[in-house]
Amino acid sequence: MFATTIGAWTRRAAFGLGLAAVAGLALPAAADARTLSLGLNNNPDDFIADGFRFFAQRVEELTDGALEVEIFWSTQLGGAREMVQGVAVGSIDMQMDVIELLVTFEPKIGVLSLPLVFRDRQHFAKFLGSDVFAEMLDGLEAKGIVFPDRAGLQDPELAANWVRPYDRGLVSTRPIFTPDDLDGFKLRMYESEIPVKSWEALGASVQIVPWPDVYTSLATGVVDGLTGTITDNYEWKHFDHAKYWTNVHEYFQMMHPWMSKITWDSLTPAEQDAIDQAAREASFEFARLMQVANDNAAREAQEEAGVSIILPPIGPWIEKMGPTHTEFEERGLVPAGIVERIQAIE
Repeated sequence: MFATTIGAWTRRAAFGLGLAAVAGLALPAAADARTLSLGLNNNPDDFIADGFRFFAQRVEELTDGALEVEIFWSTQLGGAREMVQGVAVGSIDMQMDVIELLVTFEPKIGVLSLPLVFRDRQHFAKFLGSDVFAEMLDGLEAKGIVFPDRAGLQDPELAANWVRPYDRGLVSTRPIFTPDDLDGFKLRMYESEIPVKSWEALGASVQIVPWPDVYTSLATGVVDGLTGTITDNYEWKHFDHAKYWTNVHEYFQMMHPWMSKITWDSLTPAEQDAIDQAAREASFEFARLMQVANDNAAREAQEEAGVSIILPPIGPWIEKMGPTHTEFEERGLVPAGIVERIQAIE
Protein backbone atom coordinates (compact mmCIF):
# COMPACT_ATOMS: atom_id res chain seq x y z
CA MET A 1 0.00 0.00 0.00
CA PHE A 2 2.68 2.49 1.02
CA ALA A 3 5.02 1.51 -1.81
CA THR A 4 2.41 2.46 -4.39
CA THR A 5 1.77 5.79 -2.73
CA ILE A 6 5.45 6.68 -2.58
CA GLY A 7 6.52 5.48 -5.98
CA ALA A 8 4.44 7.87 -8.07
CA TRP A 9 6.06 10.98 -6.70
CA THR A 10 9.31 10.07 -4.91
CA ARG A 11 11.63 11.65 -7.48
CA ARG A 12 9.75 14.95 -7.44
CA ALA A 13 9.54 15.15 -3.66
CA ALA A 14 13.18 14.27 -3.18
CA PHE A 15 14.27 16.85 -5.74
CA GLY A 16 12.12 19.50 -4.06
CA LEU A 17 13.83 18.91 -0.76
CA GLY A 18 17.29 18.88 -2.30
CA LEU A 19 17.97 15.30 -1.23
CA ALA A 20 20.33 13.03 -3.09
CA ALA A 21 17.83 10.16 -2.88
CA VAL A 22 14.85 9.27 -0.74
CA ALA A 23 16.61 6.50 1.15
CA GLY A 24 20.15 7.73 0.64
CA LEU A 25 20.57 10.43 3.26
CA ALA A 26 24.13 10.57 4.56
CA LEU A 27 23.31 9.49 8.08
CA PRO A 28 25.48 7.03 9.95
CA ALA A 29 23.72 4.13 11.59
CA ALA A 30 23.48 4.90 15.28
CA ALA A 31 24.37 2.39 17.95
CA ASP A 32 21.90 4.04 20.30
CA ALA A 33 18.89 5.45 18.51
CA ARG A 34 17.33 8.63 19.81
CA THR A 35 13.60 8.32 20.47
CA LEU A 36 11.27 11.23 19.70
CA SER A 37 7.82 11.40 21.26
CA LEU A 38 4.76 12.04 19.07
CA GLY A 39 1.65 12.98 21.04
CA LEU A 40 -1.77 12.39 19.50
CA ASN A 41 -5.45 12.76 20.24
CA ASN A 42 -6.20 9.92 17.82
CA ASN A 43 -6.58 6.31 18.89
CA PRO A 44 -4.67 3.44 17.23
CA ASP A 45 -7.81 2.27 15.41
CA ASP A 46 -8.60 5.70 13.94
CA PHE A 47 -9.12 5.76 10.17
CA ILE A 48 -5.95 7.88 9.76
CA ALA A 49 -3.89 5.92 12.29
CA ASP A 50 -1.83 4.30 9.54
CA GLY A 51 -0.71 7.76 8.44
CA PHE A 52 0.97 8.35 11.81
CA ARG A 53 2.59 4.92 11.67
CA PHE A 54 3.82 5.65 8.16
CA PHE A 55 5.41 8.93 9.28
CA ALA A 56 7.16 7.23 12.20
CA GLN A 57 8.39 4.41 9.99
CA ARG A 58 9.82 6.79 7.39
CA VAL A 59 11.68 8.86 10.00
CA GLU A 60 13.41 5.71 11.21
CA GLU A 61 14.16 4.50 7.68
CA LEU A 62 15.42 7.83 6.40
CA THR A 63 17.79 8.21 9.36
CA ASP A 64 19.05 4.62 9.17
CA GLY A 65 17.69 4.07 12.65
CA ALA A 66 19.37 7.10 14.24
CA LEU A 67 15.92 8.49 15.08
CA GLU A 68 12.88 6.55 16.20
CA VAL A 69 9.40 7.99 16.75
CA GLU A 70 7.34 6.62 19.62
CA ILE A 71 3.64 7.28 19.13
CA PHE A 72 1.61 8.12 22.23
CA TRP A 73 -2.03 7.55 21.25
CA SER A 74 -5.28 8.75 22.80
CA THR A 75 -4.00 11.75 24.80
CA GLN A 76 -1.54 9.63 26.82
CA LEU A 77 0.65 12.75 27.10
CA GLY A 78 -2.26 15.03 28.04
CA GLY A 79 -5.13 16.79 26.31
CA ALA A 80 -4.58 18.41 22.93
CA ARG A 81 -3.86 21.87 24.31
CA GLU A 82 -1.71 20.47 27.11
CA MET A 83 0.38 18.70 24.49
CA VAL A 84 0.85 21.98 22.61
CA GLN A 85 2.28 23.46 25.80
CA GLY A 86 4.53 20.42 26.17
CA VAL A 87 5.87 20.80 22.64
CA ALA A 88 6.59 24.50 23.19
CA VAL A 89 8.70 23.82 26.29
CA GLY A 90 10.35 20.70 24.90
CA SER A 91 8.83 18.04 27.17
CA ILE A 92 7.10 16.56 24.09
CA ASP A 93 9.01 16.38 20.82
CA MET A 94 6.18 16.34 18.28
CA GLN A 95 2.43 16.61 17.88
CA MET A 96 0.15 16.21 14.88
CA ASP A 97 -3.36 17.68 14.87
CA VAL A 98 -5.46 20.53 13.45
CA ILE A 99 -3.60 23.80 13.68
CA GLU A 100 -6.44 25.72 15.36
CA LEU A 101 -5.00 24.27 18.57
CA LEU A 102 -2.06 26.65 18.17
CA VAL A 103 -4.14 29.83 18.39
CA THR A 104 -3.05 30.53 21.98
CA PHE A 105 0.55 30.77 20.73
CA GLU A 106 -0.25 32.67 17.52
CA PRO A 107 -3.54 34.65 17.71
CA LYS A 108 -3.61 35.26 13.94
CA ILE A 109 -4.51 31.59 13.50
CA GLY A 110 -7.94 32.48 14.90
CA VAL A 111 -8.93 33.81 11.49
CA LEU A 112 -8.94 30.23 10.18
CA SER A 113 -12.05 29.49 12.25
CA LEU A 114 -13.87 32.56 10.95
CA PRO A 115 -16.73 31.43 8.67
CA LEU A 116 -16.62 32.15 4.94
CA VAL A 117 -13.18 33.69 4.65
CA PHE A 118 -11.98 31.24 1.98
CA ARG A 119 -13.62 30.70 -1.41
CA ASP A 120 -12.73 27.02 -1.70
CA ARG A 121 -10.13 24.42 -0.79
CA GLN A 122 -7.77 25.59 -3.55
CA HIS A 123 -7.85 29.11 -2.12
CA PHE A 124 -7.00 27.70 1.30
CA ALA A 125 -4.11 25.65 -0.11
CA LYS A 126 -2.66 28.74 -1.81
CA PHE A 127 -3.00 30.64 1.46
CA LEU A 128 -0.77 28.04 3.14
CA GLY A 129 2.07 29.14 0.84
CA SER A 130 1.42 32.85 1.31
CA ASP A 131 3.22 35.54 3.28
CA VAL A 132 0.19 35.70 5.59
CA PHE A 133 0.59 32.10 6.71
CA ALA A 134 4.38 32.42 6.81
CA GLU A 135 3.94 35.21 9.37
CA MET A 136 1.85 32.84 11.49
CA LEU A 137 4.52 30.13 11.30
CA ASP A 138 7.22 32.68 12.20
CA GLY A 139 5.15 33.68 15.22
CA LEU A 140 4.89 30.05 16.30
CA GLU A 141 8.61 29.51 15.87
CA ALA A 142 9.29 32.48 18.13
CA LYS A 143 7.17 30.70 20.76
CA GLY A 144 9.04 27.41 20.41
CA ILE A 145 7.02 25.52 17.78
CA VAL A 146 8.43 24.54 14.37
CA PHE A 147 6.61 23.17 11.29
CA PRO A 148 8.66 20.57 9.40
CA ASP A 149 8.80 20.90 5.60
CA ARG A 150 7.65 24.50 5.38
CA ALA A 151 9.04 24.46 1.85
CA GLY A 152 6.38 21.95 0.84
CA LEU A 153 3.63 24.40 1.73
CA GLN A 154 4.85 26.69 -1.06
CA ASP A 155 3.46 24.22 -3.59
CA PRO A 156 -0.37 24.37 -3.52
CA GLU A 157 -0.62 20.75 -4.67
CA LEU A 158 1.56 19.55 -1.80
CA ALA A 159 -0.08 21.92 0.70
CA ALA A 160 -3.50 20.57 -0.29
CA ASN A 161 -2.50 17.16 1.08
CA TRP A 162 -2.72 18.59 4.59
CA VAL A 163 -6.14 20.21 4.07
CA ARG A 164 -8.83 17.97 5.48
CA PRO A 165 -11.31 16.98 2.73
CA TYR A 166 -14.31 17.14 5.02
CA ASP A 167 -16.10 20.30 3.96
CA ARG A 168 -18.13 21.96 6.69
CA GLY A 169 -21.64 22.57 5.46
CA LEU A 170 -25.17 23.03 6.75
CA VAL A 171 -27.23 20.00 7.80
CA SER A 172 -30.90 20.92 7.53
CA THR A 173 -34.46 19.66 7.58
CA ARG A 174 -35.28 21.73 4.50
CA PRO A 175 -33.28 22.78 1.43
CA ILE A 176 -30.96 25.77 1.94
CA PHE A 177 -29.52 27.47 -1.14
CA THR A 178 -28.86 31.11 -0.16
CA PRO A 179 -28.57 33.08 3.08
CA ASP A 180 -32.14 34.28 2.49
CA ASP A 181 -33.31 30.70 3.13
CA LEU A 182 -32.09 31.01 6.73
CA ASP A 183 -34.95 33.36 7.66
CA GLY A 184 -36.60 31.72 10.68
CA PHE A 185 -34.16 28.80 10.57
CA LYS A 186 -33.28 27.49 14.04
CA LEU A 187 -29.57 26.67 13.86
CA ARG A 188 -27.79 24.63 16.49
CA MET A 189 -24.48 26.14 17.54
CA TYR A 190 -21.93 25.65 20.31
CA GLU A 191 -21.20 28.46 22.75
CA SER A 192 -18.64 30.68 21.01
CA GLU A 193 -19.05 34.30 20.05
CA ILE A 194 -17.58 34.24 16.54
CA PRO A 195 -19.72 31.42 15.07
CA VAL A 196 -22.84 32.60 16.90
CA LYS A 197 -22.50 36.19 15.65
CA SER A 198 -21.53 34.98 12.17
CA TRP A 199 -24.58 32.79 11.66
CA GLU A 200 -26.90 35.37 13.17
CA ALA A 201 -25.50 37.83 10.60
CA LEU A 202 -26.29 35.31 7.86
CA GLY A 203 -29.91 35.27 9.03
CA ALA A 204 -30.24 32.22 11.26
CA SER A 205 -31.87 32.06 14.68
CA VAL A 206 -29.07 30.50 16.70
CA GLN A 207 -29.83 28.01 19.47
CA ILE A 208 -27.08 26.82 21.82
CA VAL A 209 -27.34 23.03 22.04
CA PRO A 210 -24.66 20.63 23.37
CA TRP A 211 -23.42 18.15 20.75
CA PRO A 212 -24.84 15.03 22.49
CA ASP A 213 -28.32 16.62 22.43
CA VAL A 214 -28.36 17.42 18.70
CA TYR A 215 -30.06 14.19 17.61
CA THR A 216 -33.02 14.69 19.95
CA SER A 217 -33.20 18.40 19.13
CA LEU A 218 -33.52 17.62 15.41
CA ALA A 219 -36.11 14.92 16.08
CA THR A 220 -38.29 17.21 18.21
CA GLY A 221 -37.91 20.37 16.11
CA VAL A 222 -35.94 22.32 18.71
CA VAL A 223 -33.50 23.04 15.88
CA ASP A 224 -33.82 22.87 12.10
CA GLY A 225 -30.18 22.12 11.46
CA LEU A 226 -26.54 22.57 12.36
CA THR A 227 -23.14 23.10 10.77
CA GLY A 228 -20.67 20.28 10.31
CA THR A 229 -19.20 17.67 8.03
CA ILE A 230 -21.02 14.83 6.31
CA THR A 231 -18.67 12.40 8.04
CA ASP A 232 -19.44 13.53 11.60
CA ASN A 233 -23.16 13.94 11.07
CA TYR A 234 -23.53 10.58 9.38
CA GLU A 235 -21.67 8.92 12.24
CA TRP A 236 -23.98 10.58 14.78
CA LYS A 237 -27.09 9.67 12.71
CA HIS A 238 -28.25 13.29 12.44
CA PHE A 239 -29.39 12.56 8.90
CA ASP A 240 -32.19 10.43 10.37
CA HIS A 241 -34.08 13.70 10.86
CA ALA A 242 -32.34 16.16 8.52
CA LYS A 243 -32.07 15.02 4.90
CA TYR A 244 -30.19 17.97 3.37
CA TRP A 245 -26.57 19.06 3.48
CA THR A 246 -25.58 22.36 1.87
CA ASN A 247 -21.86 22.78 1.22
CA VAL A 248 -21.19 26.38 2.23
CA HIS A 249 -17.46 25.84 2.95
CA GLU A 250 -17.94 27.28 6.44
CA TYR A 251 -14.20 27.03 7.04
CA PHE A 252 -11.36 24.68 6.21
CA GLN A 253 -9.08 22.77 8.54
CA MET A 254 -5.45 21.81 8.14
CA MET A 255 -3.67 19.09 10.06
CA HIS A 256 0.11 19.03 10.15
CA PRO A 257 2.98 17.84 12.33
CA TRP A 258 4.74 20.38 14.51
CA MET A 259 7.85 20.02 16.64
CA SER A 260 9.49 21.54 19.65
CA LYS A 261 12.08 24.07 18.48
CA ILE A 262 14.30 22.78 21.27
CA THR A 263 14.17 19.31 19.73
CA TRP A 264 14.48 20.60 16.16
CA ASP A 265 17.58 22.66 16.94
CA SER A 266 19.21 19.65 18.60
CA LEU A 267 19.01 17.59 15.38
CA THR A 268 21.69 17.45 12.72
CA PRO A 269 20.89 19.05 9.34
CA ALA A 270 20.60 15.56 7.82
CA GLU A 271 18.12 14.52 10.53
CA GLN A 272 16.09 17.68 9.94
CA ASP A 273 16.03 16.90 6.21
CA ALA A 274 14.85 13.37 6.98
CA ILE A 275 11.96 14.63 9.09
CA ASP A 276 11.03 17.11 6.36
CA GLN A 277 11.04 14.28 3.84
CA ALA A 278 9.02 11.96 6.09
CA ALA A 279 6.42 14.68 6.65
CA ARG A 280 6.10 15.31 2.92
CA GLU A 281 5.72 11.61 2.15
CA ALA A 282 3.22 11.17 4.97
CA SER A 283 1.10 14.02 3.60
CA PHE A 284 0.18 11.84 0.62
CA GLU A 285 -0.81 8.95 2.86
CA PHE A 286 -2.93 11.18 5.11
CA ALA A 287 -4.60 12.73 2.07
CA ARG A 288 -5.47 9.28 0.73
CA LEU A 289 -6.83 7.99 4.03
CA MET A 290 -8.90 11.11 4.68
CA GLN A 291 -10.33 11.17 1.16
CA VAL A 292 -11.39 7.52 1.36
CA ALA A 293 -13.19 8.16 4.66
CA ASN A 294 -14.89 11.28 3.33
CA ASP A 295 -15.99 9.62 0.08
CA ASN A 296 -17.35 6.59 1.93
CA ALA A 297 -19.32 8.76 4.35
CA ALA A 298 -20.77 10.91 1.54
CA ARG A 299 -21.78 7.84 -0.46
CA GLU A 300 -23.35 6.09 2.52
CA ALA A 301 -25.17 9.24 3.60
CA GLN A 302 -26.76 9.53 0.17
CA GLU A 303 -27.45 5.84 -0.45
CA GLU A 304 -28.43 4.70 3.04
CA ALA A 305 -29.75 7.85 4.70
CA GLY A 306 -31.23 9.48 1.59
CA VAL A 307 -29.32 12.73 2.01
CA SER A 308 -29.51 15.36 -0.74
CA ILE A 309 -26.26 17.30 -1.20
CA ILE A 310 -26.64 20.93 -2.31
CA LEU A 311 -23.74 22.84 -3.90
CA PRO A 312 -24.75 26.51 -3.92
CA PRO A 313 -22.82 29.49 -5.32
CA ILE A 314 -20.57 30.63 -2.47
CA GLY A 315 -20.35 34.28 -3.54
CA PRO A 316 -23.62 35.42 -1.88
CA TRP A 317 -22.62 33.76 1.39
CA ILE A 318 -19.18 35.40 1.48
CA GLU A 319 -20.65 38.77 0.50
CA LYS A 320 -23.20 38.69 3.31
CA MET A 321 -20.49 37.83 5.85
CA GLY A 322 -18.31 40.80 4.81
CA PRO A 323 -19.68 43.37 7.31
CA THR A 324 -19.35 40.85 10.14
CA HIS A 325 -15.71 40.18 9.25
CA THR A 326 -15.13 43.94 9.45
CA GLU A 327 -16.88 44.11 12.82
CA PHE A 328 -14.71 41.33 14.22
CA GLU A 329 -11.57 43.15 13.07
CA GLU A 330 -12.75 46.45 14.57
CA ARG A 331 -13.36 44.70 17.89
CA GLY A 332 -9.95 43.07 17.82
CA LEU A 333 -11.28 39.50 17.60
CA VAL A 334 -9.11 38.99 14.52
CA PRO A 335 -6.18 41.16 13.32
CA ALA A 336 -7.16 44.22 11.30
CA GLY A 337 -6.84 43.75 7.55
CA ILE A 338 -6.11 40.03 7.66
CA VAL A 339 -9.36 38.94 5.97
CA GLU A 340 -8.75 41.35 3.09
CA ARG A 341 -5.18 40.05 2.69
CA ILE A 342 -6.40 36.45 2.61
CA GLN A 343 -9.23 37.12 0.18
CA ALA A 344 -6.82 38.93 -2.16
CA ILE A 345 -4.85 35.70 -2.65
CA GLU A 346 -5.49 34.36 -6.16
